[in-house]
Amino acid sequence: MHWALAILGGMMDSKAEALTAAKQRIIALQKQMSARILDMAAEVEKLTEVATEREAREFLRVTCNMPPSELSTYVGFRAKLKGYEELLETSRAQFPVVKALVAADSDTRTEVLERMAIGARIDTKEVASIRRRLKEAQLTPGQVLAKRNGRKLATAARKNLAESLTNFQNILRAFVESLMDERDPKMLESSEVREGAVQIRRAFESFFGSDHPTPQDVKPNTTAQEMALAFDALKRLEGGTFGGLKLRTLRDPGLVALLTFSGHALFEYKSDHRNVQTPPPPHHRLKVVELCAGAGGMAIGLERAGFDHVALIEYDKHAAATLRVNRPDWNVIEGDIRATDFQPYRQMDIDLVSGGIPCQPYSSDGYGLGKDDPRDLFPEAVRVISEVRPRAFLFENVDGLLHARHADHVADFLRGFKKAGYQVEIHRMKAENYGIAQERSRVLIIGLRKDLEGAFRMPPTFPGRRLNIGDALVDLMSANGWTGAHDWARARREQPILDREGKVLALGALASTIVTRRGLPREKEAARWGAKCVDIAGLPDSAPTPEQASKPGFMPALTARMRARLQDFDDDWQFSGGKQATADQIGNAVPPRLAQAVGLALFAAIKDVTWDWERILWPGAERRTLINAPPLVPERIALAELEMQP
Repeated sequence: MHWALAILGGMMDSKAEALTAAKQRIIALQKQMSARILDMAAEVEKLTEVATEREAREFLRVTCNMPPSELSTYVGFRAKLKGYEELLETSRAQFPVVKALVAADSDTRTEVLERMAIGARIDTKEVASIRRRLKEAQLTPGQVLAKRNGRKLATAARKNLAESLTNFQNILRAFVESLMDERDPKMLESSEVREGAVQIRRAFESFFGSDHPTPQDVKPNTTAQEMALAFDALKRLEGGTFGGLKLRTLRDPGLVALLTFSGHALFEYKSDHRNVQTPPPPHHRLKVVELCAGAGGMAIGLERAGFDHVALIEYDKHAAATLRVNRPDWNVIEGDIRATDFQPYRQMDIDLVSGGIPCQPYSSDGYGLGKDDPRDLFPEAVRVISEVRPRAFLFENVDGLLHARHADHVADFLRGFKKAGYQVEIHRMKAENYGIAQERSRVLIIGLRKDLEGAFRMPPTFPGRRLNIGDALVDLMSANGWTGAHDWARARREQPILDREGKVLALGALASTIVTRRGLPREKEAARWGAKCVDIAGLPDSAPTPEQASKPGFMPALTARMRARLQDFDDDWQFSGGKQATADQIGNAVPPRLAQAVGLALFAAIKDVTWDWERILWPGAERRTLINAPPLVPERIALAELEMQP
């Protein structure tokens, strides 16, 4: 028996060694192939310097026998991918990907290269998916939904007449919206509603036929089920058996299906709700269940974006206490999502499931164990979505999630979301683009149920709202009489931000990652903060005093309140627990305005509303406008003043 096990163990070791060796050889060959592609591009570039593009193409085609498909790629490489050679070689990009990048539009190419830079695996299918998504982003959510549902109607309809189809959609929409706006349930049994249902049902049958199964007899989340639900709703309205429903809270699935077939978004704002400048009114607010809620950064943002929390689940007792003390009316559930049954929430018609899934398994500051880390909860997230069936979901994590070593695991849980019936998108957001004084980049995994597929648009960015740590913290730094606080703040405001080549990208120092540890920082971490004249070690109770600042080599440290402000928490947000618990909560939080921006985008996808983004993200602030700078030449100043006179 022992000798058999020894032989089997030897065979397994031999196979493992062979696979490891094969992997190394294949990766080496891939690198060689990428290098040859780049060498070829360099040679073609040299050729175009001594010949016109037309001459170069003819030379390559006739003399070098280069296929037409390769011709366009190598000739276009200089204009589209020059300067990214090192990244392409590091990513082991093969010719099909290079070809797709050259042919892609600039926005698609930029996003693909950004993903390559953080180690994501890219193939031609991924490039095509990004290009398609960005192209659809040119349309409004309502246009995308109308376009898709219009195709659905046109395919199924017996009479494929565009004018009749449009008329039917408009009539259907008006009919359903009148029912959804009705406050008296008894009106659903009125003769007017019943007669209207008869007319709609006859038109429906002319397009889709009259033989439909019951909704329970067809596969869930399919066009067949939507059609069955819609037809069943018309029959119930016609028969006067719709009474007793509170439509605003239950959102009858039959009426939802009817509205979908009209080519419009579910419970959308009316047509005059464009460029909305205030939060949604109570009757339009959406319902969210939040996982791993932490200290409430994401919850605050979603609350501001128009979401009401049905439940917030948080494992850490201190974070749960923080949520309760700041929002006594929130339903905070202190527990492990792995031991929580989410089936009951399906009956509550949840709009969104959100959460900051633990990032430690994927953080560059941790061990990067990914799926092997016991704190990894992405498989649980798939289970929650399958049980709750919300209209959309939002999960936040760190850039390390997209590293190549986690690609198989990411692909697994993305397949789980897709199997549950969701279209999934992965995006990155930079905190500095939303007036938050830190160089933090977050990965967002966003899913929309099939009835909303294609409706999501990422929020715009606001580089004009860029904030630096000096302006963000100057009042807190000077609270104990440190007279040098304003000089420190001015130096941070004027501190240049450089790229890899030493070129100035912007002015104004941003905070590095807000660490959760109170002890000695890592060497690189201390150096990053030290370059901004901040001592990241420890967590002082109060702002610097003149006596502390008078010591040689003094650099101010960050109090808990300073760290919280850098994470965009309001100054009156209270944190429960001791110093370490507070540091953990602040460091792991999602900045509220970041969550608010993506929450508004999700709200827009569900309700087809457009925002006055800057007004709603910065309420009460003056709108920033661009004006032309005055001329520097004196005689032109006088001329400009004359031209301005009436």
